Amino acid sequence: MEVGLFGPRYDAIAPEVIRAFEERQHLLPWVFLFEFCLFTIMFIVAKGRKQAKITRENEKVQVYSLFQRVVLLLNIVIMIYLFITGFSITFGNWTGGGYIPRLMRATHEVVGVAWIPVWFIVTVIAFKDHKYFVRPSSKIWHKFFLRGKYEPMNRINYYMYVAFGFLLVLSGFIIWFMFPDAATHAQTIQIKRFILFIHFMGSAIISFFTFETVYSYFVSVKGYIPGVITGKLPIEYLEQLRADVLEEDKDLLKR
Repeated sequence: MEVGLFGPRYDAIAPEVIRAFEERQHLLPWVFLFEFCLFTIMFIVAKGRKQAKITRENEKVQVYSLFQRVVLLLNIVIMIYLFITGFSITFGNWTGGGYIPRLMRATHEVVGVAWIPVWFIVTVIAFKDHKYFVRPSSKIWHKFFLRGKYEPMNRINYYMYVAFGFLLVLSGFIIWFMFPDAATHAQTIQIKRFILFIHFMGSAIISFFTFETVYSYFVSVKGYIPGVITGKLPIEYLEQLRADVLEEDKDLLKR
């Protein structure tokens, strides 16, 4: 297969993969829709929806610092935007052209670069398996590191967020940074095309664990989102659903 973007024609790498992808690209939205519906059904059947019985609404404690709230909310907003704009790129033959799709595709790279430090900070502050860390001050420590311990599945979700998030930020940065010129157009495009498939694979895999995390924290447990926004959660909420937080930081109830 020969292509001629940005200069003379050249032989494409793995032409059978490119041809197969282009021929079946129109099926991708249906694949993702099926995946989303399947995951939703699995989560509802397996986990259902939990809700703490709150009788003392005013008895709340500060669980998230301002720094943690800003980072977590930034991570949520940026990932939502990257998913939407990423789908716009992947489903380009559905979304078509025009100013809005073009703007979404252009800003996907810029916002993706901005997500790199946010991803890194979340990776650090969400590392809860830190029993061997020396904590000079619990008060200062919990302003940066999140409280509590992971359940087994949520720990896996964290590891996958770190692993495939790293794959996404690395491949995305390379794709954004590299640009073909007259001397290296063929080699650059070949590398970017190869990395793009890696980027797409990483986004598809991280989607599952992101859906699992979102459902576990935001959907299956009522009341989590207001807690992230205000930083405070009812004591009864913690006692019934997040006892690990109280167990780790026994001074919470004294404040």
